[in-house]
Amino acid sequence: METLHPLTRLIDEFDLLGTFWNKKHGLFKNASPVAGMLDESAIQEVLDVGLLRWPYFMLLKEGIQPALTDFTRTRNVGGRSVSGFADAGKVRAQLAGGATMKLSQLEDWHLPTRRLMDEIESRLPAELKAYVFYTPCDNTGMLPHRDPSHVLALQIAGAKEWRIYDAPDKVDSRGGLLPGLDADSHSHSFVMEPGDVLYLPHGIPHVATARTGTSLHLTLTLTEPAPLELAESLMEGFGEEADRLDSTAPGISPEEKAAMVTGALLDHLDRLDPGVLVDRAVMRMRNRRA
Repeated sequence: METLHPLTRLIDEFDLLGTFWNKKHGLFKNASPVAGMLDESAIQEVLDVGLLRWPYFMLLKEGIQPALTDFTRTRNVGGRSVSGFADAGKVRAQLAGGATMKLSQLEDWHLPTRRLMDEIESRLPAELKAYVFYTPCDNTGMLPHRDPSHVLALQIAGAKEWRIYDAPDKVDSRGGLLPGLDADSHSHSFVMEPGDVLYLPHGIPHVATARTGTSLHLTLTLTEPAPLELAESLMEGFGEEADRLDSTAPGISPEEKAAMVTGALLDHLDRLDPGVLVDRAVMRMRNRRA
């Protein structure tokens, strides 16, 4: 019998897709162990090894990234100078000054995270990406902002205060910073501690600040296919059928050919299962990272 990670089981046990998905946030206290997640000592080790390179990591303070030269260095790789490698001393100085370190694409280099994501992807029709945020106490990596995807966040160490702004006039599918948003106009406020999990629907503004020591949390972004991605998958599925039309009616005019293709496409749409189209689009999205 397959043993699933508690974070994966949470999707079924709390009916994430039915009760929360695209409707409201969900805070699940002490819902997942943090063993096996990237911890502070592992981050310091990765930093010291010297192979970490921008943009697999970046530094942010209230949404602003310092100049690359303020936290990276150039190394000799195979006889040529390559920039963007983490400078451990500079990075630690930035952290001491309140900057947040964001580690990206953990699925490419942290096996436990990759395995967890594979489990969750088997449950959700979305493309997943993984990030870790390492934030000094009483500091904020990003000012109020929206993410262009759903979010699952797991607090690994320390504590983080979240503020959520889910009034209808503030929710929007477009991601980015919200400089005009009053930080005190939040609808909900709570503190996440190790083992707590947050689900946040696509497009809801939020901000998070480290409390009670250095905060470390894992964020999984869950991106559903956009209309354009569905359209591209539709045409990909129709492509082979369209190719065969050339042999069925040789010598016809471009206008007649266009009418024939239009009719074949409409027939294809009549026979199309929307669920199959979604699955095809999601697979195309996931294959982009392979």
